[in-house]
Amino acid sequence: MITSWDGSEWQVFVALPDEARWPHVPFPIGAGIPSPAARRSALSSLGYAPVADDHHTWEWMETTFEGDPDGTVSLIATTTVAPHTPDA
Repeated sequence: MITSWDGSEWQVFVALPDEARWPHVPFPIGAGIPSPAARRSALSSLGYAPVADDHHTWEWMETTFEGDPDGTVSLIATTTVAPHTPDA
């Protein structure tokens, strides 16, 4: 999960190798940081689920992106996911 390049939304996404555009679900910045339940729901809508169903599995970090002329700090949250298998 990261803030969009223009700072208008959070984006919960799945980073897929060899894909130019990653699937994502947007959340308005004004609504606050998406809750762990909202993030799980977003991942589920993309066909994925966290490997461990625990909000503590999200790791937060701050970073700046190479080439950003302003040196803006971005907040990123990561977790490990696997393809979601529907309950039988």
